[in-house]
Amino acid sequence: MRRAELTGLVLDAAGHMALDEALLLGSPADALVLRFYRWSGPACTFGYSQPSLAARRACDARGWKDVSPVRRATGGGIVFHDGDITFSVVLPWDRLCAPEAIYQKIHRGIRAALKSSGVMTSLWSTQNRPVGLSASCFARAEPMDLVGEDGRKVLGGALRKKALKGLYQGSLRPEGLGSSREALEIAVSQGLAHELGLTPKTELRREWLEDGRRLEKRYRSPDWNERR
Repeated sequence: MRRAELTGLVLDAAGHMALDEALLLGSPADALVLRFYRWSGPACTFGYSQPSLAARRACDARGWKDVSPVRRATGGGIVFHDGDITFSVVLPWDRLCAPEAIYQKIHRGIRAALKSSGVMTSLWSTQNRPVGLSASCFARAEPMDLVGEDGRKVLGGALRKKALKGLYQGSLRPEGLGSSREALEIAVSQGLAHELGLTPKTELRREWLEDGRRLEKRYRSPDWNERR
């Protein structure tokens, strides 16, 4: 895949969350749509069921007092976007397919593609799951997350289902992997294509962009971000 096809729009957190929802609502039911984010600056997103106060306190603890956390439509915990490779995937989701199977397919495919490029990771096992909960997504790995050779979590994601489509939002930490951002993005694309059996679409239709701009109002509103 050419580098130009992987280049994403430069947006803030509300803009990216809105565009992902537009893709979920508007893309064909049988399509695999892959989008890499480009951030306009440091950002923080947090899962749909997470309390907004926890995200605010987490940002303050990092010295990010000027960063407004934005609630995702997907689950998961708090994610700081400060150099991660953030991407979203809209994919067909059979009604009989469990969320765990979606995570496994996506992460297994990316793991295989990373291995082919010389980057070694492994799928985190439920047998190794630590006790206790954390609001931060990268505080510890969850089952089916990717971890590096040192056990550090390098890839996690969150899901939302709408009819027979799913939205996956993922964050890949490139630190310590010894590979360029371009190579890692290509590995993500190749891994998805191989595991899901579809060629990812990366071109965004004008109507999706327009719908995304209309949806931004929700993701900027206190009613959405501070609802719990």
